[in-house]
Amino acid sequence: MNGQNQNQKQKRMSKRQNKVDVVFDYLELLDLEILKRFGETATAKDILKHLVERGMIEPKRLRNYMIIADFDRRLVFNKGNRTHTFMDLSYKYKISESQAQNIVYKYRKKSRASENISY
Repeated sequence: MNGQNQNQKQKRMSKRQNKVDVVFDYLELLDLEILKRFGETATAKDILKHLVERGMIEPKRLRNYMIIADFDRRLVFNKGNRTHTFMDLSYKYKISESQAQNIVYKYRKKSRASENISY
């Protein structure tokens, strides 16, 4: 029973939003790190590379973001046919069609600021 309570606590902790002051402190720290590493001319690619290398962006989250972006692009190319679009995604990312569907439908909402930051 104790293990079950721990799992429930971990789930609640993982869903907790960051407070806005913590986010601002993080942004200040990140700004200093980027400035030191890349100078004033840092690009968005430099910043993302830095975040991935430091482990602040999990490879799975990056992949999920790309799957969602590809879904939106391919849906237009496939003239709104979701079946073909999920088939394309499963082939490209070497995942099942149901995994692609779960990622698109469940993870899309996690990209909203209101899901991640409490104002």
